[in-house]
Amino acid sequence: MTKAVKYLEELNKEQSETKVTMTHLMGFGLSQGLYKIRRDIGRMAFGSFKHSKKIGMTVLVDVEGGSDLVPITIFDGHEGTLLDFAKKCNERVMRAKNKQDKTHTQSTASANFLPSFLIQPLLHWVSYLNVTLNLPIPGMAKKDTHGHYILTNVGTLGMTQAFAPLCPPMHTLGLCCAGKIRKVPLMIDGKVEIQSVINTTNTGDHRYADAAVVLPLANVYKSYLTNPKDFDLTAFKENVHYKEKEAKLKETAQ
Repeated sequence: MTKAVKYLEELNKEQSETKVTMTHLMGFGLSQGLYKIRRDIGRMAFGSFKHSKKIGMTVLVDVEGGSDLVPITIFDGHEGTLLDFAKKCNERVMRAKNKQDKTHTQSTASANFLPSFLIQPLLHWVSYLNVTLNLPIPGMAKKDTHGHYILTNVGTLGMTQAFAPLCPPMHTLGLCCAGKIRKVPLMIDGKVEIQSVINTTNTGDHRYADAAVVLPLANVYKSYLTNPKDFDLTAFKENVHYKEKEAKLKETAQ
């Protein structure tokens, strides 16, 4: 992460309009990785896989020291730049922290007075209709609230590592949990150097894919965090959608 830390410092010196953080960098890296496995991006609706044309990346933002987590979802973040991704995130984070996200406030308010035995089935059906079928629930949830992959950064709470379980109401194919960046001695080209490192853990839902299918995502994410300045997305293998593959075969035949 040494090069990533330096890259962020340089980027924030070059421009002051948008504050770019390590969370933005990780979220953007995952967005690019998700694009590489776009064939397998979707939801499990009525027991069957339903492919999604838009690729959603959700960043969980802690409010008031972790007392609440607000999902900030960016769709097709790979199509823009890191600055674009950071700007969209920052705008939505400010709304959430200023309690201007009325939908989230309304949806979580019921937890303050409803008993848990009622909240559990309510949350199950509301999240299934909203996330899996992408239907708006008046007063509770808008469309496109949750993405297909989730990033939560416990490093902001001072933790170096954590394992975040899959959260059923979010109906996501995977979740990444990132810890606090630390300085440690590492062997680099035969010499011991102090480097910045980070621990990240990933949890996946095997109904969507096995490890081999999501490997392009993992490779892109790791490479991007290692050296974001010289990163080349085209250098990595991808799982293209079947229609894309058919179109390419037709072009080749012609």
